[in-house]
Amino acid sequence: MRLDSARGLKQQLLQDVIDPFTEQANLLRTEGVAAVAAAMRVRGMAGDPSSFGIGAKRTATLPQVQRSIALGVAPKGPEYRLAVRVQRAALRDSPLVERVTREARGEVDVQLVGRIDKRQRRAPARPWYQSNQRPLLIGSSIAHVAVTAGTLGAFVMKGRAVHVLSNNHVLADENRAAKGDVVLQRAHFDGGRRRDAVGRVTHWIALKPRGSNTVDAALASVDAGIGHDPVRLRGLVGGADRRLAGLGPEFIDEDAVVYKVGRTTGPTRGRVTAFDMDNVVVNFDIGNVRFDGQIEIEGHGRSAFSDGGDSGSLIVDGEMRAVALLFAGSESGGSNDAGLTYANPIHAVLKALKATLLP
Repeated sequence: MRLDSARGLKQQLLQDVIDPFTEQANLLRTEGVAAVAAAMRVRGMAGDPSSFGIGAKRTATLPQVQRSIALGVAPKGPEYRLAVRVQRAALRDSPLVERVTREARGEVDVQLVGRIDKRQRRAPARPWYQSNQRPLLIGSSIAHVAVTAGTLGAFVMKGRAVHVLSNNHVLADENRAAKGDVVLQRAHFDGGRRRDAVGRVTHWIALKPRGSNTVDAALASVDAGIGHDPVRLRGLVGGADRRLAGLGPEFIDEDAVVYKVGRTTGPTRGRVTAFDMDNVVVNFDIGNVRFDGQIEIEGHGRSAFSDGGDSGSLIVDGEMRAVALLFAGSESGGSNDAGLTYANPIHAVLKALKATLLP
């Protein structure tokens, strides 16, 4: 189908099917299985509420937002189809997916991605991107002093000062930070200590456990005397350095090749598999959080594009222009079944923070 048709169908299905379903299912915490049973009857659907099976735990610990199905747009040759990402295995053959497939007349790309997690931690090795870097480099280990480890995404101007860009959950500890908190490079999980402080938390976009989010982003100042290189992308392509070529387009072409350098997996290559992804529910410490308008990427070959600890990585296109900020990944999915990566469009990030990308 045409791009405008795919986008229109996605919005219609979100409004008529997915959102009514998730709104009802999100009452699971207070109304129990009755809420899920009601959700399965949305718009005449019938189903088994056991698709939201849970283990025995305190009711208060249940997430307020339930994982279900994310919708986006995926390329199919010269045209497009609906990207359907199932976030619970029990929903794969459910009436909900059947309804979406039927409404799309079979023009769907359905994949089970399972739970999507913030990409924050992994056991350390010691490549360059997990070590101290002076001057500060894109792709190196960084985090709030109380956070395990994430990735330094880029350098931006906020007002008249240079700042480091990464995720809220990397620099602002999922809204729990206070302005002025210390930021370490390398991060604590990689052996960083107070002597490795390079800046202070200054700004973040709050993560909302209820409602919709578009970015997971935060800034930290750079301390006096700490140098930074705003353009070097170390070892990005075939082991060779590249230079950041500024800001990329707002719209990423279908099947576009992209790259990133991250704290855990280092330099990787991938391709955009879907965009405009809505109802992407991500697992955070503060609970499940919904994101809309996201970009989906799969890794090249048999490898994943990212792993835990790569959160905050700057994603660039084939011309080395910034296009997105990495923040989450799934446990499965993609043509290689190595998992899919999710990222905020960089234009949305910079707009929300009222910042300008360097150089």
